[in-house]
This record gives sequence, structure tokens and C-alpha cells, in this order.
Amino acid sequence: MDEIVSDLRAVAQDDGSLHSIAALIYRDWVLNIDLAEAKVTNDPAQRWSTEKLNNNELMLLLGLAVQSSSERVWSNLPSDDQFASKVDKLLREMHDRINADAPWMDPETGAFSERPEVIGNIAREAIYYGADGFYLHQFREMARRRYRSDQEWMLRNVGISIRPIVDIATFICDLITQQMDYAGQRKALGLLETGELFNSLLISKASLQKRFGNKVDAFLAKFSTSAVNANLDFIDPFRVNLVGIAPLIDIGEFIFVPSQHKLFQSIYESPFYWMMGDKAYRQTASTHRGRFLEATSTHLLKRVFGAKHVHQNVTLYQGKNIAGEIDALIVYGEFLIVGQAKSKRVSLKARAGDKEALENDFKGALQDPYEQALSCAELIAQGARCVTDDGRALEFPTLPRLFPMVILSDHFPAAVQLSRMLLKRFDEMPPVIWDIGFLDCITRILVSPIEVTFYLQTRSQHFDKVVSDSEFNFLGYHIRSKLALPENVDWMMLERDFATVVDDFMIAADLKIKAQRPLGVLEQLDIPVISELFAVLKNSDPELAGVVIDLYDFSGAALADLSATIQDMREEVRETGKALKAFSIQTSTGGLTYVVADKRGADTARSAELLGAMHKYETKSDRWYVIIDTIETDLPVDGLLPLIWKWAEDEDEATRSKKVASMFKSRQEAVIVGAAAARREEGKNSRD
Repeated sequence: MDEIVSDLRAVAQDDGSLHSIAALIYRDWVLNIDLAEAKVTNDPAQRWSTEKLNNNELMLLLGLAVQSSSERVWSNLPSDDQFASKVDKLLREMHDRINADAPWMDPETGAFSERPEVIGNIAREAIYYGADGFYLHQFREMARRRYRSDQEWMLRNVGISIRPIVDIATFICDLITQQMDYAGQRKALGLLETGELFNSLLISKASLQKRFGNKVDAFLAKFSTSAVNANLDFIDPFRVNLVGIAPLIDIGEFIFVPSQHKLFQSIYESPFYWMMGDKAYRQTASTHRGRFLEATSTHLLKRVFGAKHVHQNVTLYQGKNIAGEIDALIVYGEFLIVGQAKSKRVSLKARAGDKEALENDFKGALQDPYEQALSCAELIAQGARCVTDDGRALEFPTLPRLFPMVILSDHFPAAVQLSRMLLKRFDEMPPVIWDIGFLDCITRILVSPIEVTFYLQTRSQHFDKVVSDSEFNFLGYHIRSKLALPENVDWMMLERDFATVVDDFMIAADLKIKAQRPLGVLEQLDIPVISELFAVLKNSDPELAGVVIDLYDFSGAALADLSATIQDMREEVRETGKALKAFSIQTSTGGLTYVVADKRGADTARSAELLGAMHKYETKSDRWYVIIDTIETDLPVDGLLPLIWKWAEDEDEATRSKKVASMFKSRQEAVIVGAAAARREEGKNSRD
């Protein structure tokens, strides 16, 4: 590894290396956007290629380049065009060397490696080469809120508060984007002049000072690194790289801007560490950081679930004693999402592969809040009294469906992969582990409580069966196909191109382009009766959310069969004058009885309830839902009834079920999925 780094340093300090790095930036980071469609138009293979440099590799090159004692790294032009090929070869060798120390698979069994001695090295590779988390605009918008309460300290100790920091960075990035757009157009036309790519990434200090005055000095003191004789302690890819913290490169009268994303990432992350260096202010800074995370998390969740369903800082009591605390609790019908927020980042030692440091970081950031969420969920199930921060006692449904959620203030690289190796599950439901960047994204794309809750359920169900290096990949796959395994597939790996639809939407926001959110496959569903049914149920009483979630779990073929069956029953009731016709099906959590009746009324409602209760008891289910559909209205739903209680053997209930079965001539039939829809289509064709 030392030899590879030494060779990289030599290449990174060649004459004109910053010019060559600028060319690499255009090769690997520049995206072409269709402004009308708000979509990236680059070739997908190139866009998602793992051969491209990632942010850590770019920072590695820059971190080595600024160690040079000569201004020739930027004042001279490259002597040849071999820089990119040399860098690609050396970085490939470095990745191969890291991989050799980090065997993901056991060579003998082919299973995921569980050898404790390699976990640190596996994590080192996964973290260094893992997908990024936040998008640029998220860093920009959240940084303001994160440090809003620290304004006085920042002015006193840094000479600038967070608002002008963000304003200066936004000005820099907007100007650089304009210059890169112009240079990119000239490049496409073959009109580039020597040094033009490098120049497009420069901004003059004079232009900054003219607009922002002496605040620029304080800004550059924290976010810029000298282009020469700097970062000399950086001798290993896994040590502190000052360029990653201060990613603007100072070349005298100008600033070289190699990564807008890294600049805003530093603005979001670095001020906290400045404050932690002040022992007198350390606790205050930590308190502000925690409050920001809790407030932001609940704000984002309210965006979807509504304020009355989201509660911040809930205290659980057993008797008079405090038994637990929940940072964010969502109560939506029978669904309870228990969210625990954590402000914990991956330490440098863990990033370098130190197993003990990694396990400590993982425990503090993920394991502890997961166990806390599980503990609070169990207390709720046992009947603990829950009180909001304003003193209101919360009431919960019978048999709540509970989901543990861990919410992080910072991106935890490789959290998905590491959870497979390190998370202690106790045979309980696995958590969703989301940073607030992803939480912001998902609450903008899945905009209804039903959509988010269903995604939570499927993400949890397939925690062990579907793997990837980014939550954005899971979401992209879900939007396209539902997060479900194809038939006869037991395990699946999602590559980064699955995130395309999400990435397009978020990049548009980076560029301040208003884009239509991507619609999921379930939102685009067009099946007679079923589409109308979903539209009504999604906006009905939250108590009925469970039936929608259960139906969402059905395949398209199964939903088409339901549609055909309901239409057939409607026609039969209309033509024969029958009082009602019904069918019942089992779902993953219980079942559903669908009743088509000739008219509304108490008798219809009572009959439907008896039928549903009969099937609930006979199938020993804790949950059963009843839908009433009368032909005297055009509404897809005329009545809804959830039957939710713990099943228990009961002689009276058994007797009642037998009477109901006899009264309604209930019978069981084996059904082949697709048969009803095919039969109806065949009948339609014969009539035509």
C-alpha cells in the first residue's frame, strides 16, 4: 500500500496536475441534464460505472497534490496526457489491495464472510468505496438549521455565522456551475482552449470580497487549503486528509473548486468539531445537535403523516417510573413507528479498519438506538403509559403493528452492509436505518402515509434477502417494481443504477430545477375497481390503513383476479337481485372479506360483519377486514370494518361461525391466480 501511495503522490505532484485533475472531474462528475425533462441524459453505463473516481479517491489525489513544494502543479500545463491512465491504474491497484484484505465471501462456502478478523477490513473497503449519502442541496438547506442556535459562538470564535457561510458557498457553486456549463458546451463543440477546464473551476478572491467583504477571510480560513506545502501529515488514505475538510484549493488570487458536494458536506459537518474543541461550549453544542436532529426528523415525518400523528420526545411510564423515551413516534391507525435519533459518525480509526473502533461506532450509532426502539415498542405492546412532551397521554390501537426506526444526523457509510455482519437482532424485526438526508428524500417521493408505511414494511421484510450499498437503490427499485423478490429468487443484490429515478429527482433539486416526483408502480396501477378502491382507502380513516397495506402486498396478477371477481359479483347481484354476494381471502397478516350487496343498511352491515368474523375465527387470525360495496351507489366502497383482536379459542364463537357458514352457504375453493381475470376477459371477448 505504501508503494502505491508513493506512486500516486508522484503522479499527483507532476507539473500541471491540477489541470489534469480538472479534466478528470469533467470525465467522471459532469452530468448532462435535460432541463425540460429534469433527467440526466448521460449513458447509464458511464453514469454508474464503478471505474469512475469516487469522492474519496478525488480527495486522495488532491490531498497528495497540495503536499508539493512547487506551484508548478497549477502554474504549468501537463507535459503529456498520461495522467488519467496512470491514476486509474494506481487507484485500481489500491482497490485490489484493499479487497485482498477484505474477503466479503468465504472462499470455501460462498457465503458472506463472518470471520471476525476480517470484519474491520471489510468495513474499510465498504466505507471508502461506498455510495454517498446526502445530496448537495440537502447539505445546503440543513446546515442553516443545524447551526442556527450556535450563531453567537461562531461569530465570537470563527468570525462568521452559518448563514453567510452558506451564502458564500452558494455563490461560489452557482458561478462555478455556470462556468462549467459554458466550458462543457465548448468542449462538446471541440472549441476548448488549453487550460480552459481548469480555469472553469476557478473563482477570484476579489469577486468574493467585493460581494461579501471581510467575511470571506473567515470563510476561507476554515474551508480552503493552500495549493503547496500543505497536508504534510497525510501519508495514508485512511488518515486525516485536510483537503476533505477544507476542499477549496488556494492558489493565490484564485480559489480552485474541485468538488461542490464536498464543500457543502464540510459546511454541514465541520462546525460541530470546531465547537467540540471548546470544552466550555462542548455540552451546549451537543445539545443543539441533538435538538436539530429530533426537530428535523419530526418535521420531515409530519410532511407525510401530518402533525397530529407525529409526536416528538414521548416518555413511557410503568406506574410512576419512567421506563423509556422515544425521540419520534408515529401513530397512524394500527401502525406505530418508533424512531430513535442518533448523532454519531464513523470515527477515523473505524474508517481505517480498526475492528474495535468500528464495533464501538456501530454500537453507538445503530445497535443502541435499535435496541432502544425495540425496548420501547415492547413497552407499548405491554400497555405502558405514553405521554407527549406537552403532557398528553397517547392511546394506541389493539394489536399495533410496530416498526423500529433508527434516524441518523449524518450519513453512516456502508450501514446496510455492516448491519448484516454486526447488528444483533434478538429474533426481532430489523430496523430501517436512515439518515435525515434519505428521510428527506423518501418523504418527498412517497408522499402518503400508506406509501411510506408499506415501504417500511417491505424494507424490513427483505432486510436479509435484498442487499445493496445505498438506501437510494432500495427506494429506486421499490418505485419501479415494489421492493419484492421475483418468483423463485431467494436473494438479490441491487446495483447503483436502480437509484436512477431517485437520483434524477434529487439532482434536479441540486440544480434548483422543479421536477415532477417519480410515481411508483402502485400509484400508476390501472386495474378496474382496484385502482378506485386504493384511491378511496388511501385517504380514509387511518384505522383502515392496514387493509391497503395488505392489498399492496398482492402481485399484479392477484389484484387483477380480485378486480375480475368483484366485477362478476356486482353483475350477479345486479342481475339476480341477490341481497349480497361475498368472497374472503387470506393475506399476510390475516384476511379480507369483500361483500357486494344490493343496498346499504344495518342488515347488510351486520351480515358482512358476521361473515368477516366467521372467517377470522376459522383461520385463527388476529386481523380481518371487511369491505362493503353496494350496487345502489357508484362509490367503490360503502362500508369498512376492521376486526382486530387477539384470536382465542372460544366455544360460543365456534358455534356462531358454524351457524353463519350454514346460513350463507359458505364454502372454500382453491383458486389459481390469474384464472378469474382470464375468465372474465374470455367472456368479454365472446360477447364482443
